[in-house]
Amino acid sequence: MATAKSTTAEITDIQRRMAQIRRELHENVRDAVEGAQSLTDWRSQVRHHPWLTLGAAAALGYLIVPKRREAPAPAIVAVAPAAAPATSQAVQAAPKKKRWGIIGTAVGLLAPIAVRAAQNYAIQYLEKWIAAQPPGAGPGSALFGSGPFPGAPTPGHGPGAGPRSAAPPGTPGRPRDAR
Repeated sequence: MATAKSTTAEITDIQRRMAQIRRELHENVRDAVEGAQSLTDWRSQVRHHPWLTLGAAAALGYLIVPKRREAPAPAIVAVAPAAAPATSQAVQAAPKKKRWGIIGTAVGLLAPIAVRAAQNYAIQYLEKWIAAQPPGAGPGSALFGSGPFPGAPTPGHGPGAGPRSAAPPGTPGRPRDAR
């Protein structure tokens, strides 16, 4: 019987050690996963190594940006002696590359904004002008009237028609009566 008790004690001891090994293995795997996640998380790298990540970003930016192209060598032009005047030059200078300064860059950035603002202003002005037209005026009637052919003003409705005009006094382009 002593052997049966010793074998059950050994079995329990082995089971206890196996459970402990499983627990330690589970903790080790969890630590390894956390370490791998922190290595792949760029925020933790920046947090722990700010100067190294700044240097790596600068080096990457330097490598990504393309280099400036070198100016091509001046072209040599061969001119036939019979067709060339006596004062011809054998070497033609390469065209100078225009460089944008700070002002040119600022104009290049602000020009589209100014164009868009001018368009918006013109649209708002036209919308107000159209809204101020008298009701019942057809398309084009406010500009030219309805004469014998399209675009011809009717008598008394054209520009400079004077105070005898049938248009109301508040109409745009019509002088107000000074009575």
